[in-house]
Amino acid sequence: MPPVSTYLCSLAMVFFITICLVLAAVRWFHMCRPYDRNPRYYYPARPYLTIIFASSLIMLPYALHPESGDAWFLVRVYFLPVTLFYFAILLLAYFGGIMEWKRWRLPTIAVGAPVGMLLIGAFILAVIPGEQLVGTVITKAAELLLYSAGMLLTGVCISATVLVHRWARTLDLDDYSNLADFPEVEARRWSWMILVNLSLSWLAVLSDSRPAMAVIQVMIGINTVIFLMTVLHPHRNRPVEEPEAEEEKQQEELLYQRAVPAKKRAEILEAVRTIVEEHSAYLDPHLTLQDVSDRSGYSRTYICGLLKAEYGGFFIYVNRLRLQHVDVWLEQHPGCTVQEAAEASGFVSRQAYYKVRANLPKE
Repeated sequence: MPPVSTYLCSLAMVFFITICLVLAAVRWFHMCRPYDRNPRYYYPARPYLTIIFASSLIMLPYALHPESGDAWFLVRVYFLPVTLFYFAILLLAYFGGIMEWKRWRLPTIAVGAPVGMLLIGAFILAVIPGEQLVGTVITKAAELLLYSAGMLLTGVCISATVLVHRWARTLDLDDYSNLADFPEVEARRWSWMILVNLSLSWLAVLSDSRPAMAVIQVMIGINTVIFLMTVLHPHRNRPVEEPEAEEEKQQEELLYQRAVPAKKRAEILEAVRTIVEEHSAYLDPHLTLQDVSDRSGYSRTYICGLLKAEYGGFFIYVNRLRLQHVDVWLEQHPGCTVQEAAEASGFVSRQAYYKVRANLPKE
């Protein structure tokens, strides 16, 4: 390989490792307040992300000797089965932490054990002087092992993605006041990131090209930075109740309306109005039904049923207040832009404001 290409491949790997180490430090040391008081709950994937980013150090042999065939095999192992294993761990740690899944750890670790052994073996070969794989009879066996592990972990990764999407669809949008906080939206965002990196990892390994791998390393590094920026704030990791079937929810709401006296309904509604309207809780872009329940002391189910009967639901109720606030804000601040008014009224962005205004049912 020409000296210039060798230098560029080494530089790309150094760039990737540096990015990963910086992200490992940011993920471990940076936590938003007051969520840092309970990092285990609000940041369930934090230790996994830190370990994953820091593990990039294992590819230092390639950064030092990109012309080595053994170091090249190590990089291919890292960017295929190991990366896919990491994706599955992240999905299950983050969303499994929200839903308090316990059974994912043992089977996932069991699948990851042979991948870890493959990585350790590749690392040992890379640090031993000389070429251990090139021109030997074990080359084909190593390649077969690499692709077999890659196929296995691709299946695990896709299965984890499907599992998360199935769970997200069972949740009620009306638990949230912001579309971006709805777990199905977040699950979709994670899935796209994983599918992009999965495709890039397979492309890098199948191409068997060091320059191609260098380009893909830079792309994955940038994609990872963007991903971490979207999960630094833990507002999407809110406590939620176990999902219920739609028919069960409807029956529960009917029972609620029959069982709760009118006086009690008025009391609950007044408590909710006090929190959401008088205390301006609707200005919190990430306000959830669970937040209102915690602050009022009333059951989330009761509040949900009451708001659906009175206003059409929690999402509609909160966002109508935000729309009214935008109109008032623009009147009181003539020089203000729509984006400034929207963000001051509880919307996460101007786009979110326009989307809600266009789709929210009329009173």
